[in-house]
Amino acid sequence: MVTVVSMTLLAACSSGGNAGGGGDGEIRMMVNLTDNLNQAYWEKLVKPFEDKTGLKVKIEGPSGKSVAESFPQQLAAGTAPDVIQSIFPDDDTAPELLDLSGEKWAAGTPMFDDYAMGNAHYAVGVGEQAQSLVYYNKTAFKKAGISEPPAAWDEFTADLGKLKKAGYTAMQTAGQYQTGLQLQQLDHPTLNIAHPKWQTAVKDKKLSVGDAYEPMFRKYADWIKAGYVAKSDVGLDPSQADGNFIAGKVGFYPNGSWFTSTVDKAGNLPFEVGVFSPPTDSAGSHPGPQGATMADPYMVLKGAKHEDDAKELVRYLVTDATAIATQLEADGVFRQGSTAKHSAVGTQVQSILDDAPSLVAVGEGMGNTRLPVTGFNPKFTEVAQSLYTGATPEQAAKSIDQWVDENR
Repeated sequence: MVTVVSMTLLAACSSGGNAGGGGDGEIRMMVNLTDNLNQAYWEKLVKPFEDKTGLKVKIEGPSGKSVAESFPQQLAAGTAPDVIQSIFPDDDTAPELLDLSGEKWAAGTPMFDDYAMGNAHYAVGVGEQAQSLVYYNKTAFKKAGISEPPAAWDEFTADLGKLKKAGYTAMQTAGQYQTGLQLQQLDHPTLNIAHPKWQTAVKDKKLSVGDAYEPMFRKYADWIKAGYVAKSDVGLDPSQADGNFIAGKVGFYPNGSWFTSTVDKAGNLPFEVGVFSPPTDSAGSHPGPQGATMADPYMVLKGAKHEDDAKELVRYLVTDATAIATQLEADGVFRQGSTAKHSAVGTQVQSILDDAPSLVAVGEGMGNTRLPVTGFNPKFTEVAQSLYTGATPEQAAKSIDQWVDENR
């Protein structure tokens, strides 16, 4: 449920910041600038806060290639901003950030506890990005004689065969990061039923990554062998894969909730788009846990010139109903229980998110649920791509385990 922050309360709380605040009342916020999340968007977003509090928010893009690159550099130079958007804390930056654990307003924000580090909470977010989704072509379903989305893996595989026979690319994949990402996205529900918080189990040496993923490696290798996944797709640019689905050539397309924006921007399509949560090992356990990440995270610099004011700005951004709705609608972001307006496709994603029995960590993990290595996702993609060039599922599992053992 969305909490609305009283603007009177904000004005009362924002009276010049902490001891180092000074009298200018300007809060520096570094954000991720994109084509749609541009300077004008951010300035419009914070204007109601400025109008009610009399404070000024200075929007800054990253000084380097990204916020992730710029923030550590600015920390080292002593020029870090008061508020940092779009990234998460790590072991190096956490000591420089404000712990929001004691803030009642923060406790109700999306995935707050999931991103805890130890007992500390440094990041608060606006919503969630659903990672484990399968977009599908309803016209292709009709032509292939498929009545409803599959809930179990045997149904999914059978449907791939029907879609191929009907003349469609049964499942669209792509190269670069997308190969490994899609395989993980598909497996999140099944894997987290079999091994809840599997990243922690790997860290505690109670499970190996190879044992966790070998069942999905087997499914994926079988799909490649059957031609349900084109071998040439391993060299395809992800944007071209998006285009193939938009053009109506594809049956299944695993992707995250951000793809909803791509579908919406494409306008009127020659087919209706559906979305479903990936299958689980048996239909009775569907839907399974939904892989998810915190969307639009914010952090506050500890000891910042305007620490108190910065905290109130973040409070506004993640709890004010209008601010939340603006951010959700701008970039294909969702929030459990939200009533924000979405497109027909977005409404399906919102329903999947609301119906998920739980939200679970993806890839390397988040907060206290983490693998004992860094750089997992690129390596996992490399291993997934080896299935296209003849590696067996057993060899893929052994390869990822060897890498984890060498990099713990």
